[in-house]
Amino acid sequence: MSPALTSAAPRPVPKATFLKSASPAQAAGASEAAALAGRGGGPPAAPPPYRLLRADEDYRYLRDPTRQVDLLDVLKYIPLGPRKRVALGFGGETRQRLDAFRHLDWGAGPPRSLSWLQRYMLHAELRAPYFRAFAQIKSALETGRPGGPRDIDRDDLDFHQAFADFDLERPGLRIILRAGRHELAFGSGRLVSPREGPNVRRSFDGVSLIVAVRRVRAHLFVTRPVATRPGVFDDGWERGQWFAGAHVTVPSPLPGGQVDVYALYLDRPDAEYQRGRAHERRLSLGTRWFGAAGRLDYNVEAVLQAGKFGDAPLLAWTLASDTGIALPLPWDPRLGVRLDVASGDRGGRRPMGTFSALFPKGSYFGEDALIGPANFYDVHPMLTLAPLERLSLTLDWVCLWRYSRADGIYNVPGEPLLDNLGDARFIGHRAGATLEAELGRHIGFVVTVGRFFRGPFLAQAGRTRDVDFVATWLTLKF
Repeated sequence: MSPALTSAAPRPVPKATFLKSASPAQAAGASEAAALAGRGGGPPAAPPPYRLLRADEDYRYLRDPTRQVDLLDVLKYIPLGPRKRVALGFGGETRQRLDAFRHLDWGAGPPRSLSWLQRYMLHAELRAPYFRAFAQIKSALETGRPGGPRDIDRDDLDFHQAFADFDLERPGLRIILRAGRHELAFGSGRLVSPREGPNVRRSFDGVSLIVAVRRVRAHLFVTRPVATRPGVFDDGWERGQWFAGAHVTVPSPLPGGQVDVYALYLDRPDAEYQRGRAHERRLSLGTRWFGAAGRLDYNVEAVLQAGKFGDAPLLAWTLASDTGIALPLPWDPRLGVRLDVASGDRGGRRPMGTFSALFPKGSYFGEDALIGPANFYDVHPMLTLAPLERLSLTLDWVCLWRYSRADGIYNVPGEPLLDNLGDARFIGHRAGATLEAELGRHIGFVVTVGRFFRGPFLAQAGRTRDVDFVATWLTLKF
């Protein structure tokens, strides 16, 4: 993979190099970049890792059967002729997950909740010179959640992706024109991600143009978000919504770094915030600076949003940072801190000020996904350890405040959570621990636990309990 096309900041973790160097959503940009970087040369020492965006995997090197090093490589490139330039490929995954809550919604929900989330995905592709067709079906099932499954929990059977690529490759240049239903993922996943955490992933219908010219990569797109419906082959478009933009990654003037610059436009006819419901037209202009210098890694992002909310002007913003240092100690510790702030609405005749994260990753502050990134500021220290080669442990503690007292708090999709607002700023704090294990290339296992301690704001809103959360899941991929 060309380092210039890698979109996740490298982190010097010598022993546990098999583990993701960032969150799944942060790895999304690297996944797309790897696809654009081309096939590479020479036999791999081991099969390449499965990517967050499975459509970005490229197994054309298996045209040479002597390069098969995994038992399932026979499914990845099945030649359809003697020249082996046209081939079929297959893959898939299943994830079995258990989520347990005590005092859901800080005591306003049921005292105990246990749900079983099942995800099944299969994909097939046809590759030929200058052309590729890719199709992926999904089935997501949920059992046990009080009140029934949410939109992100259940989709009995549907096409998750179905697109065609026209692909031109030359030395130092790659151009992909993609049309159909496909996933989008940019940068660290703060604004656009495939929503890996929840049971049902996210996709978009439309057209993308992806260009890589040496150390510069650009992605332009015009799409409509896909609405998740629970039945069989019934997913359509989110009513009236349009999502378009451009995302460019270039080398940074800082050593070992890169810079993202992007413009994203979202048109939603029925957006809901604490202020009310209205037609929203929101333009997000942002930049992200990320990279590593020695043992230090950094990821800093700023976004300005402008537009209209009904007849009112809209002006919102966010700043986010994720910095860390790898310590030369046993278990390869990385000590890091995230500092984030997102604007809230100040009410009255002022411009609409609630920041929208558009299509963010589903587990923003943790896998409990209790609060989304709007009208807040936080301090989020964390420590990651690698006690064994195929094991990592992350300990974190996040403290959350409201940015504006005139605005409320929001869930991850961006919907307001509470009707009654007090004058307190401090929302609460959550302590968590996550253990990740790679049991070979095809199997992953995760256990995460946390407790969200309610603060004065939640207490004033009538929330009477702290929330306990445990989740565990097993993922099988081929």
